[in-house]
Amino acid sequence: MSRTTFDLEELRRRAAQRKGGDKLTVTVDGKPYSIPAPGFWPDELKEAAKNSRHTGDIPFVRKLMGTKQYEAFTAAGGRADDLLLLIEEYKQAQGVDDLGESSPSPTS
Repeated sequence: MSRTTFDLEELRRRAAQRKGGDKLTVTVDGKPYSIPAPGFWPDELKEAAKNSRHTGDIPFVRKLMGTKQYEAFTAAGGRADDLLLLIEEYKQAQGVDDLGESSPSPTS
């Protein structure tokens, strides 16, 4: 019989294991800066990502990282585009074209 009930925490833990974790980290001069990995974003962050087409990337990235950490990241030389590059690297490593959407297989 197939399983139809899942514990939310267990579901998230297993997804994090499959994806290599629930956070992405980039370092600047050896100091780590972390963001939640796609698939682990709260709804308001997903809305900010969607709205970034109209509001620009900086408000989204500031929300993604948190204002205090974003200010430290940019003071160390980081940019909003660097975090977008990090997300792009993650997407490519996971085999997705867009956040949460798998790439078509070669036979598609």
